[in-house]
Amino acid sequence: MAQEDYDVTVLVTGFGEFQDIKINPSFEITSLLPPEISHKGLTIRLISHPEPLNTAYHSILSTIPQLLEQHNPDIVLHIGLAVDRDYFAIEKSALRDGYHKKTWGESPERLETALNFDDVVGRWKKGGGKADVRGSDDVGNFVCGFIYYMSLEHFWKREDGEMKALFLHVPHLKGEKELEKGKQVTVGLIKAIAESCRE
Repeated sequence: MAQEDYDVTVLVTGFGEFQDIKINPSFEITSLLPPEISHKGLTIRLISHPEPLNTAYHSILSTIPQLLEQHNPDIVLHIGLAVDRDYFAIEKSALRDGYHKKTWGESPERLETALNFDDVVGRWKKGGGKADVRGSDDVGNFVCGFIYYMSLEHFWKREDGEMKALFLHVPHLKGEKELEKGKQVTVGLIKAIAESCRE
């Protein structure tokens, strides 16, 4: 199908090695996602970036703008690992400052997703089965916050200013069964986002 045949196109990314964690569940989940989801009359195209993102600022700075320009997605979903959490959480906003250097000049100090956050969280919880899924506003100020702000700022600078990006923090999932659960939770989130956007 051509891109115009889809109701929604979602770009999904995950990270690679992080500190002493060689297999990052964020990328493992990304690589398990299907290329397409049909849900309540919607056809959702998923573009899962085929390589794990390097957990380094300079790499993110060079990679993300290229991906956004190349794919021109309706929605961006970045997935990252939260080693200190045992639940799944989407993040509401990201801060401009607090990273290794100033990158964004006069952009707003804080950018928030233009998606209806509470509505997405509510729909996600309803369809999430027994998984512990939550809304959060604590993306942090390492690479997770950095990449999220970068995508939000990309949309903010566009004419329509519709910042349809989200960041999903996942726990330290291990093994096939846990990663499959992570995939199902992520698919449920994408369905919730698409549903919410249609309303």
